[in-house]
Amino acid sequence: MVTSEPDSVRVKPVNDQWIVRVVDGGRLRQKVFDVHAQAETFAEEERLRLGLPGEPPTEEPVGPLQRGQPR
Repeated sequence: MVTSEPDSVRVKPVNDQWIVRVVDGGRLRQKVFDVHAQAETFAEEERLRLGLPGEPPTEEPVGPLQRGQPR
């Protein structure tokens, strides 16, 4: 549980995948996607469900990064 954190939806690139982090009523859920567009679509659906404002899509990293490197 993340009780001190308000409801939110974030998309983050990690190791050539996309993680959608959803905080809903103090509970944290994460879902992993291989395709950026699918992650953004899921995130937008979650924002609508939670009544949160839309956000611009997360930019895709330029060029490949090696595993373990922050993006």
